[in-house]
Amino acid sequence: MTNLNSVLQRDPFADSTLVVNDEGITIRLIDGSRNNLDQVSLGIPNTPLLRLSPIEYEDGIQSPAGIAFDAEGNALIGIDGNTVTRQPIPIFTQAEADRLNGLGLNVISNTEGLSNVSDAPFVLLNPPDRPSTRVISNATSNLEEGESDPNGNGLSAFIWAFGQFVNHDTDLAANGSKEQNQNRLELLNFPIDIPADDPNFPPNTPPTQEISTQADGGLEFDFERDAFFSGTGVSGSPGKAINIVTSWLDLSVVYGSTEEEYQAIRAFSEGRLNVFSDETVTTNDDLLPLNITGADGELISGKGAFMDVGFLAGDTRVNENDSLASQHTLWMRNHNRLAQELYRFHPDWTDEQIFQRSRQINIAQYQAIVLYEWLPLMVGNVITDYSSYNSNQTPEITSEFAAAGLRVGHTQTNNRIDTIDADGNLTSLQLLRTFSSPNINDSSDIDNILRGASQTITEDVDTDVVFDLRNALIPGAIGFDLYAANQQRGRDHGLADYNQVRGSLGLPRVTTFAEITSNAELANTLENLYHTVEDIDLLIGLFAEDTVAVSGAGETIQAMLWEQYERIRDADRFWFERPIEDGGFFTQEEIAAIKEVTFADIIKLNTEITTIADNAFIISSDNNPSSDGLLDLTGFSGQATATVTREADYDNLIGFYLIADQQGTIIDPITGQSLTPGQDGYAEAAINASVAEFKVEENLTTVNFDVTLPGGSLLAPYLVTDGDLDDFENGDAEVFFAFTAANSDGMRHILELGNGSDNTFTFAFEDLSGNDSENSDALTEPLRDRDFNDLVIDLTLL
Repeated sequence: MTNLNSVLQRDPFADSTLVVNDEGITIRLIDGSRNNLDQVSLGIPNTPLLRLSPIEYEDGIQSPAGIAFDAEGNALIGIDGNTVTRQPIPIFTQAEADRLNGLGLNVISNTEGLSNVSDAPFVLLNPPDRPSTRVISNATSNLEEGESDPNGNGLSAFIWAFGQFVNHDTDLAANGSKEQNQNRLELLNFPIDIPADDPNFPPNTPPTQEISTQADGGLEFDFERDAFFSGTGVSGSPGKAINIVTSWLDLSVVYGSTEEEYQAIRAFSEGRLNVFSDETVTTNDDLLPLNITGADGELISGKGAFMDVGFLAGDTRVNENDSLASQHTLWMRNHNRLAQELYRFHPDWTDEQIFQRSRQINIAQYQAIVLYEWLPLMVGNVITDYSSYNSNQTPEITSEFAAAGLRVGHTQTNNRIDTIDADGNLTSLQLLRTFSSPNINDSSDIDNILRGASQTITEDVDTDVVFDLRNALIPGAIGFDLYAANQQRGRDHGLADYNQVRGSLGLPRVTTFAEITSNAELANTLENLYHTVEDIDLLIGLFAEDTVAVSGAGETIQAMLWEQYERIRDADRFWFERPIEDGGFFTQEEIAAIKEVTFADIIKLNTEITTIADNAFIISSDNNPSSDGLLDLTGFSGQATATVTREADYDNLIGFYLIADQQGTIIDPITGQSLTPGQDGYAEAAINASVAEFKVEENLTTVNFDVTLPGGSLLAPYLVTDGDLDDFENGDAEVFFAFTAANSDGMRHILELGNGSDNTFTFAFEDLSGNDSENSDALTEPLRDRDFNDLVIDLTLL
């Protein structure tokens, strides 16, 4: 891993790379405006979602796609005041036309260009309504309560937990309030019919917050339509949903998309974000701040369980579940850790300068992880290399992506949230019992949730959605089907059908259900539900496709996510890979350092978790090991260069000593006696076995060393507190190791970061006081800040 201190040391304000309060020229504005200086409103909140494909509202303006009748069988009324009839469906082959006519449907030659694909050779007239989305949910998902469909490639639960966080960063459709839907003739409620033979919601199910009784005694899930952008949804202007957050990958989930959110999350002191309590000693102990009331008298963030109001963040959805709140906490801590380090390097900077540089680096690290670590696992290695900023590109989010494509995370979501404490004790929480984040009360809860996610295999991408998301049946629960609701949202937005979207993405149309999935049973189920491949709800087609990526995603999800994220990247004037010489904001060296920071590093640097798989999005295995904190020179000569950066108050010494095995065993070269971590005399034996020592005398500097290490050996790092080897031998300093059993406080003060790519290994050491501290005895209670970037060594093996 490249030493990130190169990013922290440079002063971008000195050369005007960054200029405070310059109206968005060098620093992102919180609402995303002026990113594109020619089209200043690109990517801002409260703008309409784009369309990849032709709109398929059945009345052409606002009536939901795929149906002409509501949940109770009443005819829908269109914008013109007349009853809605379904639009003709394009049919592309004679064989399909013959098959549908054989089913009693009416397919004719398309001599008059009746469908939205005017050159289709045939059209299906008066197509039947698509089934209720609850019927489709029951028919396509086969997981019973407690059952799982784990990903076959060992992806961890971070794939959906982080994915939800990323999703919330770029889109949130406005709810359908009366004020924003004055143009609609239909009721805002667009209920989902629950069939009489439903296995989990029988007719005698009592009404709940989300379940209503129909006039004939049947049941339906209440479902509210999304708002239309002003001036749309009226005659001559089809409805467009509204995105109320920024479209950029800009961590608006942390910093907000509105001025009110932005002001609420800032501490306005030393560049920091607000936290729940200022009494915590370190940034990796902090919780999100307590939710507060905004100018409208409502809580700024959605209500949560913590202290009866929940947490405050840059996005209103922060309190939806424990995993999501943990992601928010992680990136808030990362900002504050960066602010703390920048303050040390630049004590003369103002609060605003520290805040904006911390925000810039935080966003950059996040962008690198989204595009080059998380996304390839979601869709495969199809992401192209960054070329340059494209001012003609747009970042804006498509309805297809927002209402279907990235809802892929709901099929990856587990039916439980496993938490694992520092001693390895596992607690398994039913997913529904994590809603509103009721299980986060102190900093260790965040660590336990993240540790658990790292060891939980995510669900595969397919039509099998876990029982909890489809039925919500815990005592007192509202009762709802998120899978059915996702399909209903696509109809609400008038999304084009699955085959139409494939064509818009440049993919060939499928002609049979067997071309969608090789699962013959599922293909047969889809045919019974939809009759033709030209009328499939987009979400169902996406989930049903055969896999092309390790996540289980198919080629249409692959194309849709790739298309959206590359547009966001290329349209972003502030994108981290755009170098200074091309008008960007980081040097080439800084860009390289940012790209080396992994999601596992973010976790280790901002929690008490020290052991996690190198790629945190994949379960630990022989091919994806957890960093062991050791330097393995097997196959190397021992010739190396070392770069040590000091950002520490105390004159600590670091070094490496020779061990016999990964357990830290030391063999005395004379007596042959072995000592293991925790045994008496281990520290002395380790220092006697030291093969390399490094010390940087001047603070806030970087020093390069050439070093010869014993080739083919196994080495472990150590840290001498505020002194050198003589001080340790005289009893005036203490030594700490990568093995907690050898440490007097039982804590870890050394981290291995990165994954040894390019034969470079990075070790980070905490700054610990020595005996001269006025506030503690270093031999029993060394002062600590839990910031592991205080001393960083990059060892490159030659």
